[in-house]
Amino acid sequence: MAKFDESDPRWIVQAREDGTNVNQWHWSEKDCSEWSKQRLEQLLGDLTLLNGPATAKTTGLKSVEGDSILNIRKAKLIASYELAIKVRWQGTTAGGQHGSGLIELPYVADENHDEDPEVKVLLPTEDAASQQLKAEILAKGKEPIYAAIRTYVQELRSGVPGKPGNSSSSAAAAAAGSGSGAAAAAANGSAAAAAVPRPGSSGSGSAAAKKSSKRSVSMTEKFYARSQDIFECFTVQGRIQAFTQSAALVQPQPGGTFSWFNGNITGTFQELVPGQRLVMSWRFNSWEEGCLSKVEVELSEPEPGNTVLQLKHTGLPEADKFGHGDVQEQVEQGWRGQIFNRIRAVFGYGV
Repeated sequence: MAKFDESDPRWIVQAREDGTNVNQWHWSEKDCSEWSKQRLEQLLGDLTLLNGPATAKTTGLKSVEGDSILNIRKAKLIASYELAIKVRWQGTTAGGQHGSGLIELPYVADENHDEDPEVKVLLPTEDAASQQLKAEILAKGKEPIYAAIRTYVQELRSGVPGKPGNSSSSAAAAAAGSGSGAAAAAANGSAAAAAVPRPGSSGSGSAAAKKSSKRSVSMTEKFYARSQDIFECFTVQGRIQAFTQSAALVQPQPGGTFSWFNGNITGTFQELVPGQRLVMSWRFNSWEEGCLSKVEVELSEPEPGNTVLQLKHTGLPEADKFGHGDVQEQVEQGWRGQIFNRIRAVFGYGV
């Protein structure tokens, strides 16, 4: 036992001479401001907001103000950010008149990470065309913006800026979440061309992250579309790229592989019945290698042009490879925000 007022060296964590922060034990911070600007430019700079009869799209990021920091302690990630974002847009009314302006997101912050941000449409001039387009964007064009912000938030919170190769100069390699989100957002992780895993492949991550659990997500969604249209949103590469607004690869046959959101989501088709049923293995690249879940999609059309989709997503891990235990919540948010709502917004299959 150490004498009073003397330190026992057994309880002192000595700094390593080589400066290595073993297992991210010590508190460290990464300034993600530059990464955020480049990633938000990718996500928000070329979005389709209205797709007929009036059309509108974003035409580039005007400004990002504020701070974005990724804190790491004991291998746990804590994202701290508070941003004000402005994006340029232009469009054409159904009558052929042109308008333009700015979209402002005045407060995107970590304290509201699970909420969609406020969206304002600013007009440099009060001409009739711009006012008409402003009203339509606020009424029908906000969902692509929400989806982009969910992707950014989920990537930041899952540690994408801190991964090797994800410096500001390689932000193009990052992609959407949710798982938060997205998947979800939506969509976690960021490999630009991640290889599709094979069932039974093994990884070397934590047991908690790799362990399959009884956690699952069940959802019922309705669309104003034919069931075959919805089926093709999972099996036709062009449709997938349209609503994800990112690179996708798809081989729609039993044993065929797929990759969405630039490789954030990968898997294998197990069963396909056109217009009726899909069964797939499914994983996010924020999960440990070898960790696979199962997605079953049932489609029915009680009335022509009205499709009911029933989703059952089983075998979710207890945590992702970063130790986050909110996988079930992030997956559910990702399906709704990054996939189903995007399908409705892009193809007009319901609100």
